Amino acid sequence: MFYKKDLRNNKKGITLIALIVTIIVLLILAGVSISMLSGENGIINQAKRAKNETENAARQEEEELAKIEAEKNGTGIPIVQVKDEKPGELEKEDDNTFVINSIEDLVFFSYDVRNGNTYEGKTVKLVTNLDFKSDKSYVDPDRTDYGIYGYEGNLKQLLISGEGFIPIGSTYDTNVSTNYFSGTFNGNYNYICNLYQNYEDSDNTSIVGLFSTNNGTIENLRIENCDINVATNNMHIVVGTICGRNMGNISNCGSSGNINIDDSGTAGSYVGGIVGQAFNNIESCYSRCTINFKIDENSTNAFIGGVVGGVYNGTNIKFCYNIGNIVTNSIQTMSIGGILGSGDARIENCYNNGKITINAKKQIEKLIGIGNIVGTSSNDVLEVNNCFNLGEIEANLTVENNNIDIGNIIGNSYNLRCNNCYNCGNIIFKNKIAKNIGQITGSCLLSTINNCYGIEESSNNLIGYDKGNNILNDVKLKEKESMPNILEIIGSKFKEDTNNINNGYPILEWE
Repeated sequence: MFYKKDLRNNKKGITLIALIVTIIVLLILAGVSISMLSGENGIINQAKRAKNETENAARQEEEELAKIEAEKNGTGIPIVQVKDEKPGELEKEDDNTFVINSIEDLVFFSYDVRNGNTYEGKTVKLVTNLDFKSDKSYVDPDRTDYGIYGYEGNLKQLLISGEGFIPIGSTYDTNVSTNYFSGTFNGNYNYICNLYQNYEDSDNTSIVGLFSTNNGTIENLRIENCDINVATNNMHIVVGTICGRNMGNISNCGSSGNINIDDSGTAGSYVGGIVGQAFNNIESCYSRCTINFKIDENSTNAFIGGVVGGVYNGTNIKFCYNIGNIVTNSIQTMSIGGILGSGDARIENCYNNGKITINAKKQIEKLIGIGNIVGTSSNDVLEVNNCFNLGEIEANLTVENNNIDIGNIIGNSYNLRCNNCYNCGNIIFKNKIAKNIGQITGSCLLSTINNCYGIEESSNNLIGYDKGNNILNDVKLKEKESMPNILEIIGSKFKEDTNNINNGYPILEWE
């Protein structure tokens, strides 16, 4: 039996060899030499090159089409057709890792967390750029079978109009204690483009962003060209692009777009380019968002920050920058900061190059802080170390307001520890003036400030109003030409701007 089996295999081998020899002989008889077949410029290699050139041309065409579509959709981020064999189901990479391949997957993920799956101990990975406006980010953009997930009708149209994308996790304070994300979300430095959320007619929704509340880790994620709109009368407004409320950790994330808030309630607002309200750390993040904040005289407190609105528990904000603008129709009961609105935080190695524009038509009754780094400190210790500001504050006041503290670094500070900070920005007033204005801080009490500098031409004051019991060491106004080298002041976590992405001023090491 073995002898017969081997014989059959040998016959097959002989037949194949005979066929190859026959083909070669026929080619030779036809005048085709072996070198013409297999040489550097032989038929076989030419065929391979032609195949590669065709494939490369197809790839380049796909990339060019992706770029054209990206420009059309307002992001500049190339989008390719998603590949997802099971849209609306998170496929497993391993026992503890799930992947998001399409918009359908993202929609399901949001639904799953809202309904109690916290993904604690699990990792969810975004494996491609997604654009809500691009058909390529969907397996089927026109599908109508996602009613169970909260979208009754054409999926794509519902995601880019109406209320838009429903946040990942509960948006209500009543059950947010259980229905939030507690795993690790790794964006792999991919982009989510054209995120649209519109809660202008809601009296209940309060916590809004891509994630509502984060109790885990969100990292390596970019949100490009978002459009978030929130108005409410009787609930807290807690809004950020990455997440509304952060109780976990956020790192290496960024955002751009517009956040529009209409606050006519009495419960207070927390709004930030990255996070609205933070109880834990934010690191290596940037915001290019424009925040438009409308508030009426019935509102109580509003905390607005280019990166974070308000913080608690001594949250760390490190290696972050903001180049987005903040515009408000009033500063009634507000704290506004280019990095942080208000709170007891430790802010290190951050910079602001965004503009704050404020308009006040009435006399302000409560003390307000406006600062390019921090608006107002709380009753606990605020630390601001190794930070600098390039941005402006423009105040359009129709009456004189003595209760406004405006500073290029910190607006109103109590129990502040400020070290190695540097200001090159201006404070511009139109019409009436406010008295408490300073390049480092508008006012300070029980504070220690060391090694901080401002430009003499910008203002006559480093400290607007010294309320007493402060310790000031090497806090100096200097002419622009005699200012010390900024890198010598703010330290080694920054580097020179060799590519002129920050107008020649230092940038963070990770940029």
